[in-house]
Amino acid sequence: MENRQVMLPTHPWSTIKPYIKSIGEGEAIGRYDLGDEYEFLCDLGIIDSIRTGELTDMGNSYFEEAFIRSNSIGEEKILQRLLINYPPTQAIQQYLWGVKNITTDQVLTVLKATGLWIFEEKRLLTHLLDLLNLGRIIKYDRRNKKIEILISPDTQGVPSSVFIDPTKPYGNIYWIKRLLAECKGFIYWIDKHFMKEAFDWIYAVADANHIKEIKILSLNLGDHNLNSQAKDSYKRLKKELSQKGIQLIWSTIDSKLIKDLHDRWILDEKGAAWNLPNVNAISAGQRSEINRSENYDEIIKAFKQYWNLSKEVII
Repeated sequence: MENRQVMLPTHPWSTIKPYIKSIGEGEAIGRYDLGDEYEFLCDLGIIDSIRTGELTDMGNSYFEEAFIRSNSIGEEKILQRLLINYPPTQAIQQYLWGVKNITTDQVLTVLKATGLWIFEEKRLLTHLLDLLNLGRIIKYDRRNKKIEILISPDTQGVPSSVFIDPTKPYGNIYWIKRLLAECKGFIYWIDKHFMKEAFDWIYAVADANHIKEIKILSLNLGDHNLNSQAKDSYKRLKKELSQKGIQLIWSTIDSKLIKDLHDRWILDEKGAAWNLPNVNAISAGQRSEINRSENYDEIIKAFKQYWNLSKEVII
């Protein structure tokens, strides 16, 4: 799996926390002052990686609760919200939620398997677990090295990173369905190798109260993805969804007109954009990720350009 280069805390939270106070008070602190902790606080969502050395909105909220109001409950809630969106947290939740008697070695294996462990010093894992315990994401018994996950991965909706893995065949499909179910207004799905298996996922969540239009754009790969069974599935689903008030269109585009496209995306009308593997990779559980993208405007512009060059599948 691709290495995501996400930083973990290299010191205990009690050592890192005073730096947040200093930044909130207006002291100029940069990446050279904080070292690896600077990147960690950016990844956590406390330091703004664009406005160098400034706190994010959530970072400011944490600063106010912790250092101005001295509100321990409010501080804990904000820290929990930050940690919920932190990729290592999401990986641990997705792999180990509901598992009994979790050990620190199991957590380390998850981080390694998802490409989130790039370190030599194992003490960084202890700092991470202590922080997750502080944010009440987990219950961590340091003496016995036992862990319990306290928050299910789906309590906040679809995580910003979803890990596809061969050991989670049910979970892989569950998350793509959740993603589709959360789309609003329309679903635009671009996947050169789109396959008919995804029609089942669409059917399971298609709700005319939330979705009016579904556009799928792919290549025509003959028997690989556009055989008679696929066309029949498309025809039947198109008719059934139309009876609900949802328009489904599957179009294909000549490969010569889409050479500059590599990734696959799902978009909706409300600004959500997801980068994801192809349908077959999700079905087969090939190690990969589904990630929320921040480039909605560029992606939907490209989708519309490709769509105008495509032709609907003939049924």
